[in-house]
Amino acid sequence: MEPMNLEAFLVDVLKPLLDHPDALRVESKGEGRRLDLTIHADTKDIGRIIGKSGRTIQSLRTLCQVAGEKAGLRVEVEVHDEDRA
Repeated sequence: MEPMNLEAFLVDVLKPLLDHPDALRVESKGEGRRLDLTIHADTKDIGRIIGKSGRTIQSLRTLCQVAGEKAGLRVEVEVHDEDRA
C-alpha cells in the first residue's frame, strides 16, 4: 500500500473552505521518520483554517498524525502566520 500524500490531502480538504484558495500552499520537510507540514494561506483565511477554538486545525493534525503513523512517520502540521514569522 502506497503512503498517503498528506500535502495533497490538506489542499483537497482546505480549498473549499477558503475565500482565497489560489493562495493555499502546503510545504513539507522530512528528515528520517519525521514529516513537518506547513500550511501557507492568505492572511484573511488563517481563521478559517484554525476554526472555532482551534477545532479545524486540531482535527487535521489528528488525521495527518494517524495517516503518518500507518506509514511509520511522525507528522507535525503547522499554520504559517505571516504576522508572527
